[in-house]
Formats: sequence, structure tokens, C-alpha cells
Amino acid sequence: LSFANNLDPRVKSSLSEEELIFPPYNALQLQTILANRAGRAFKEESLAPGVIAKCAAYAAREHGDARRALELLRVAGELAERKQESNITIAHLDHAEEKIEKERFIDVVKTQPKQFQTVLFAILANKGVEVSTGDIYNDYFKLCNATAQRPLTQRRVSDIIAELDMFGLITAKVISKGRFGRTREISLALPDTIIDEMERILRSDLGL
Repeated sequence: LSFANNLDPRVKSSLSEEELIFPPYNALQLQTILANRAGRAFKEESLAPGVIAKCAAYAAREHGDARRALELLRVAGELAERKQESNITIAHLDHAEEKIEKERFIDVVKTQPKQFQTVLFAILANKGVEVSTGDIYNDYFKLCNATAQRPLTQRRVSDIIAELDMFGLITAKVISKGRFGRTREISLALPDTIIDEMERILRSDLGL
């Protein structure tokens, strides 16, 4: 809390400041939360059997976040309404998860610096193929020339690759090359349904 920074040390000591850890919800707890909210937001007959349970399972898999579960149910409801369908089904829920995941990936990429986008585009250009860090750097270097950017060092590009892996945009596996040292084999981790749109966004942002 911000006010705690201005307290006298003796007062802080007497307050015995303690960090509270809130564990993630499990699937059963999420089902209870969802059922309670759904009862107020939807007509009882509008939810197909299994929707609440599957929605809770999705969210439990994603770190037990109740907000994630509620967002999934809300988007599924919007999709059903858009199609003028009276029931929210498992199919709507699957579509909602895909839509949310797609938007998350796009938001991440759109808000990153141009160099980050350039490295990702170099990886994207090798669709479906595992490539080494060195190969990615060569492609990245050419892209920098094509887009009038000053290339970063290979070490910095390697750091960006690690960030891309952390965001879940790519998969980077460390491979031993024996006496030649180690490298990373890199491949896209994006859903097939988003690759073409991601390429279009990157081309536009990079002026390609």
C-alpha cells in the first residue's frame, strides 16, 4: 500500500505488515462462482448442459482466474446473441476461448517495440519450420536493412527471442551441438487460425 511507505519505521514494526497470498481457484470453486453469476445474467434454460463445468475447467487450466472464467462466459454469450441463438453451447464456449486467445496474442504484438516485431516477423517467415537462433538473426538483419532500422546485436536478439517464448508466441528449445556449443531451435507457437492475420499486422506496422 502506498501510504505504508510514509510510516515511521517503529509504526511499521508494530503493524507487523504481512503479505497475503491468495491461491488460485480450483474448477469446483469456479463452477460455484460461474453458476452464481450466470443465474443473474442469463435465463436458466439459456445455458446448455456442461457449459458451466467446461468454462470452469478452461479457467482452472489458466491459473484458476475467476475473471478469466467470467470473461469466457460473457464472450460465449455475446457470440450466441450475435448469431441470434437462444442457447449458449459448448461450441460457443470453444469459439470464445479461441477469440480471446487470438485477441491476446494480437494485443501483445501490437504493443511491442518495432525491433520486437521485426524479430517475430523473421520467425514468422519460416512458417512450420524449426530454425536456429543464427538463422533467425540473419533474417532479422536483412529485415532491418529493408525497414531502415539499426540492427541489434545477436545477444540482444537472443534476449528478445526469450521474451517471445515467455509470451507464448514461439517455442525455443535449447539444443546441444557438441563441440560447437548450444543453440536454440525456434518455431511458432501461434494457432494456425491467427498466423495470416499476424503476418498482415506485422507487415503493416513494419512498412513491408
